[in-house]
Amino acid sequence: MTSEAGTARRDRRTTLQRLVARGYEPARPPAGAVTVVHRGTVTTGVPDGLPHGGLGVLLPTYVNRCGPEEQAAAVRHVLDRLAPVRAAHPALPLTVWIGMQSEDGDARAIERVTTLLGHLRVPAGLTVAGVALAGRGKLITTNAVLRVTAGLGYIGWLWVDDDVELAPDCLERLVTRFFERGGTGAVGASEVAQVSTTPSARVMDNVSAHTAPPYDYPAAGCMLVAADVVAGGISPRCLTDDGFVLFELLERAPDGGPADFEVFGEARCGFCRIGRAGDTLIRLRRSMYSHVVLMADYPVRAAHWYATRCLFYGLWPVAPWDGRRGIARGLIRWLIKALYLAWFCVVVASLAFRGLAGRPRRSVSWGTDGDFRTALDGTTAGSGGGADGRS
Repeated sequence: MTSEAGTARRDRRTTLQRLVARGYEPARPPAGAVTVVHRGTVTTGVPDGLPHGGLGVLLPTYVNRCGPEEQAAAVRHVLDRLAPVRAAHPALPLTVWIGMQSEDGDARAIERVTTLLGHLRVPAGLTVAGVALAGRGKLITTNAVLRVTAGLGYIGWLWVDDDVELAPDCLERLVTRFFERGGTGAVGASEVAQVSTTPSARVMDNVSAHTAPPYDYPAAGCMLVAADVVAGGISPRCLTDDGFVLFELLERAPDGGPADFEVFGEARCGFCRIGRAGDTLIRLRRSMYSHVVLMADYPVRAAHWYATRCLFYGLWPVAPWDGRRGIARGLIRWLIKALYLAWFCVVVASLAFRGLAGRPRRSVSWGTDGDFRTALDGTTAGSGGGADGRS
């Protein structure tokens, strides 16, 4: 984003938004070395032989996420699901980027991704490269890959998490729909949660079933976003990549007009909702801070749309009443959203106080690694879909 655009954005915010925004100032991650691995070549630059144009496919993971066998299986799953894309769009270049991080330094990440690529059978028509770097955090990997590939002229980026199960035609339908829409904005797959046996996961599935918004937006577990939306990278202030894309598109939308995004129901994928209760609460807390910071950083029009049509939908009179499934379910949703609003206000007040005192929060913790499990390990299909369902 240019400085002029940033200034214009700040000018369209309320005093409270500016105050809350000052209460969160994360430290910028160091611009460490980024190593690219391609066809046995290990370099800190862009290696020769990479195609220009087409789509970039980003599959981020990290060394401690799981063992090399599980990571290889996750990569093979994505490559298999790209085969129908090649068949439907034979002239479209597809470059898969495996992002590998390690908290113990980039040497372990380089070793892991080099080993993975060395044992990988790449289907015809696909190009696969690896990016290795130190640290942890999906946004760090995403920004590193965006920097490395800035000159390759991609039309869009297909983001896929390493723990999703893609329907056989999911990526083909997603890519086809993206181009049917003109190759702009963002289109996401319809995500369905596989219910875990942990109590916290079942509670979250039940809550999501009662709070799914009518205006769903793409989740970064499987989404395709136009390259221009993320051309400048994702701000380190953002705690989620799909939240960044959503608010960028809300800001670009004309007054009174719809934002350029869609969740395409015919492209389906699944994820497994797992985790201990404590870890779930930590992740919910981070999600809450993401809501608050995004609504503080973007113009009031975008924040109002998100609050009334997504985050608090059903909490009358703050947002429209939700009577789609009857009064009883509407009341349950109202009670859940009322509790959520109370928590939201606590976070807003804390950041506003920090902004007033000049003592901003520097970070928001993420959950522990927990058990790595893909949706293939799930047993029962539950309700889900969209970013709200993955909180």
